[in-house]
Amino acid sequence: MSDPKLLLRTYRPTDRDHVDFLFYSTYFALVPEGVKRKLYAPMTWVIFFAVYAYLLGIVPVLLSGMDLPSWSGLALRIFFTVGWALVGFAALFMYTDRFETVRRVEAARQNDLRDPEVSYLNYIKYERLVGDDNEIDQKTSKRRVTFDKDTKPATELVREVKKDKTPSHFWILEVDGAPCGMVGLQCLKEKVMDNRATPGPLWHRLASFLSERYGLFSPPSPLPARVYAEPNAPNTATLTRLAVKYELQNCGLSTVLITRAMDWADDHGIETVEAITNESQSTAAHILKERHGFKQIKRVKSGWFGQSNTYWSCNVRDWKRQQLERLEKRQH
Repeated sequence: MSDPKLLLRTYRPTDRDHVDFLFYSTYFALVPEGVKRKLYAPMTWVIFFAVYAYLLGIVPVLLSGMDLPSWSGLALRIFFTVGWALVGFAALFMYTDRFETVRRVEAARQNDLRDPEVSYLNYIKYERLVGDDNEIDQKTSKRRVTFDKDTKPATELVREVKKDKTPSHFWILEVDGAPCGMVGLQCLKEKVMDNRATPGPLWHRLASFLSERYGLFSPPSPLPARVYAEPNAPNTATLTRLAVKYELQNCGLSTVLITRAMDWADDHGIETVEAITNESQSTAAHILKERHGFKQIKRVKSGWFGQSNTYWSCNVRDWKRQQLERLEKRQH
């Protein structure tokens, strides 16, 4: 068999579905690691043993006044032990999979991955009514004409390059013509607000639910939008959305993607590249630290069950020097 053909290229609009699938499929593969990290958290075991002690404590109460064999108490304790262990682990897995991972995936899908051309490739897009005096210039923009049955007038989607461009980019890695990896480099000059609705306190969410479902009273005022991403420091960019198809992991493709991003950063005047990993992304953290010389800046706790975000930083010039040294060692 011939060697697979690799192609690393810029993101195209036709890649959107591939990017979406690649992102959430690889992210959900991290669920077991997320469960593992929660098993290391002291709070997990505090809750587990507190409930376990309660279950053992009610055994005499349940058996009092009942004419049962002497071994019934032991059997019930064994049943509670095995049952609670299974239920507790299932609850931990379900919380990680159905709530925590879904929340993180939707955060990306509703924000920077909603349209990578806008988030990473310095495009702006907007719709406007088609008039007789509007001419389509194929050299400067690509436009798609659509017709809305309700509003009748035809509209066109205008796609233009920003005048104030930032050194951001997004790449797709193909293996034999099929997208199998991606990575982004994002440089933000201002705060980016979260496109998702801001989740308020419990009373606010309950009031919103009752208002929408039953119309009992006026809905509470919407909460202000959250900040999704902070601006980067001058000459700094963030490495984001590193993902490789699960079947092709451990083949060095992540290094191909990171190397391209770092080389591009050096060519565009970026001096420092940062990255953020959470507790489930231990493999990505290992790759950044051991293979590419990223240094841990800080670790911020984001939950009681082992959740955390680790912040990394790498000087681009130092990275280039390390790569050259490794190349010389291989040649010798």
